[in-house]
Amino acid sequence: MIYIFDTYEKLKEFCDKEIINFPQYNKKYKKEIFYAKSYYDNKRNLYEELKERIEYISERYIIPFLLGFTNKVIDLEPDLIQVKEGSSGGIDIDSDFSPEGKEQIQSYLIEKFGKDHVIHVGTYSTLGPASAAKDLLRIYKVDFKQSVAFTKELVKELSWEENIENLKNTRQDLYSFYLQYKQVFDLVPYFIGKVRQSSTHAGGICITPEPIYKYIPVDRVSGEVATAFPENGQEAILDEICGLIKIDLLAISILEVIDNTINLINEKLFLIEENEIQKIVPQSYIDKKINGEQNG
Repeated sequence: MIYIFDTYEKLKEFCDKEIINFPQYNKKYKKEIFYAKSYYDNKRNLYEELKERIEYISERYIIPFLLGFTNKVIDLEPDLIQVKEGSSGGIDIDSDFSPEGKEQIQSYLIEKFGKDHVIHVGTYSTLGPASAAKDLLRIYKVDFKQSVAFTKELVKELSWEENIENLKNTRQDLYSFYLQYKQVFDLVPYFIGKVRQSSTHAGGICITPEPIYKYIPVDRVSGEVATAFPENGQEAILDEICGLIKIDLLAISILEVIDNTINLINEKLFLIEENEIQKIVPQSYIDKKINGEQNG
């Protein structure tokens, strides 16, 4: 059923009642109802315009859903999105969301494609000259302050042998430290390049048409299943595999700050007195105070 409202007041009265049943869309609704008012202020009828464009109405809007023009809501379109093709035909999609939006999109993808078809992208870090030396010195209980002074002078781009030669020529004090613990330092080359720790990509998710394990090996990282291919700043093997869609759902906190700022701008402001101090506060501040008192 499609509801017809020829004034903003009637539209808002109806939608205010309906949105109570969909609290997850309350923030989205506050934005839309604010912009809906501009239609009527400019002598435009929102219902008539929705009716004329019904085939173009996106399911990411809540008011058409409340009015009956759509039967579902696809929540939170990316604020910024970039699509690029992988080297062997795979698709790599980069998108930025607010932190809340990222969680909702992840849940949506799992619900839409299935848990076996959506998996976090695994990543890893490797030991370099400094980290390998630091870990070994800690294991052998070498003085921490001396260890830090030594390892901070090591250059990641140089080999172990080049680093030691560089210290020999420029820092005799550190080279003497090297000679003092040479038995420990001789183990360092065996650890350089080895995986130090596995983790999951900050926002990387891989989607496949069939269960993920039919395409690639998987690993378990911190209790979660993740791709077992190396993915870091230097390597991106998933991009080279055909048939995979890799989405980077990045949570950008500044988007949430902007979103909250817009909501505050749109809110009514009230002059109140609290602890004998006059304050100008938004409606949300008063709502929190009321809810807190009721819960208390």
